[in-house]
Amino acid sequence: MLSIDFDLTEQYARFPKVKVEDVQKIVAWVHDQPHMPNLSEAEVLLFYFACKCSTEVTKQVIDKNLTCHTHIEELFSNLNVQSQEIQRIINVAAIVPLSTLTPQGYRVFLVKLLDFDPSNYDFAERVKLDLLFLDIFIRKDGLQKGYLVVFDQAGSTLRHLSRINVTVLKKAFYYFQEALPIQLKGVHFINVVPFLDKILALCTPFMKKELFDILHFHNKLEDLFQYVPLNLLPKDYGGSEAGVKQLYERSCGMIISKHQEIIEHEKLYRIDEKLRPGKPKNAADLFGIQGNFKKLDID
Repeated sequence: MLSIDFDLTEQYARFPKVKVEDVQKIVAWVHDQPHMPNLSEAEVLLFYFACKCSTEVTKQVIDKNLTCHTHIEELFSNLNVQSQEIQRIINVAAIVPLSTLTPQGYRVFLVKLLDFDPSNYDFAERVKLDLLFLDIFIRKDGLQKGYLVVFDQAGSTLRHLSRINVTVLKKAFYYFQEALPIQLKGVHFINVVPFLDKILALCTPFMKKELFDILHFHNKLEDLFQYVPLNLLPKDYGGSEAGVKQLYERSCGMIISKHQEIIEHEKLYRIDEKLRPGKPKNAADLFGIQGNFKKLDID
């Protein structure tokens, strides 16, 4: 499966309130589950920290995460990063982590269109690539106090909006809010489009109040600086960071370099429903229910 590129001992040293014995007990629990793959201690630690060190919530989110990877085929299957579909979408939009943490200790992701032609925009493939990147990146980055996402809407049009598959959108929100092992602290929009109301109308039916409450829309770039200081931003925005293109080349290189790992991860990082205690689940079981597992961590 995907390799862990951070030092486990160092992570425990950075966050001494994390109880090693609790993490190891969850690892043992995972290994006792006949339907789950054997996750490593480092992988379990990512979930445990994201779930604010709650053992029971961690167990539930791990199961939810693996179940999503098994049954949401639009987002977690056909992960061959050398395929024409993924190679094509790589050039359409970028997700880049900024090198420097905010003063609060948060990692920042910048998301923006590179190709403004809506006919080249495949929403499902774009979300698939973004989630794959996050799966890889958090295993490299280790524990972080929180994450901020900055969406630059420059180049977005109503034609882009029309290409969003609502079913895929619903599944993406479900996974992001229920099963992704990060602590999300804020979602910020810059270069806000005039049809923002239409975007919100499409998204809010799938959005929990906790997520809605941390959305921020900035009419001026300067308004973002109280959350993400200017010097942290890429030079495209007047900051001190490398340019978006250079940063994105690093991200793409990280993904491409793990091609074989990704292929194996897709096969192994799954639930065996035949062995699940109780009733097996399918894709329909994931939706139409109120998730009560991972709660977004809001300050």
